[in-house]
Amino acid sequence: MSRSARQRGYAPATSPRRLRVTEVFESLQGEGPFCCRRALFIRLAGCNLRCPFCDTPYSLDPRGGEPAPLEELVERAARHRGLVVLTGGEPLLQRGAVNRFLEQLWARDSGVEVQVETNGTLPPPAPGEPLRRAYFVVSPKDFPIAVPGARTHPGWAGYAASTGRAWFKLLAASEEHVAAAAAWAREKNLPPGRVYVMPVTSGDMSASDLLEAHRRVARWALRYGLEFSPRMHLLLGLA
Repeated sequence: MSRSARQRGYAPATSPRRLRVTEVFESLQGEGPFCCRRALFIRLAGCNLRCPFCDTPYSLDPRGGEPAPLEELVERAARHRGLVVLTGGEPLLQRGAVNRFLEQLWARDSGVEVQVETNGTLPPPAPGEPLRRAYFVVSPKDFPIAVPGARTHPGWAGYAASTGRAWFKLLAASEEHVAAAAAWAREKNLPPGRVYVMPVTSGDMSASDLLEAHRRVARWALRYGLEFSPRMHLLLGLA
């Protein structure tokens, strides 16, 4: 995901009708079920985990970023008229303001699609929440690669199966990781196509090492009957 076209200049405020935003930019969605779609990314500040492989550490501080009026974000998203991705950090830490943002956005333009990237530690949307109309890509951090303090909320598997509006994206660095992801998908009785595996990468990987990591995980995904997610923005040099 490119960090170009950053939007700054929001005045500090404590109003609940604002989202604390780290950056807003347009790029291609590089991962998961919406891969390669043109998207407007709204990166929110604050995360409840500290993953050692996090590639956006500047978004972790809940006091970071700048308070953005919902009206300005709605206007930007409505002009984009495509996929809108709420990412972070952990967007559901600002759940109330996110719900208000979505309510205003869909009142303005009901055709906008919204995808929320979440680590899955917080509960899925309840009936009646505007968030219920969004799509979710859940990236658990307690398996197959465990991060201290992470625990995926038990409601997400049922939410994905019952609504068809959520997918899981699991990091994998070995065949054992992919096998564990496949076993988990069977245990949770998730429908086919709901679980993706994606290679673990680092900023110091060469282009050839990055491609080889993708090849390995793709082969294992085929072997164990899972979907494969590239990190297309890295392969294309858009990060």
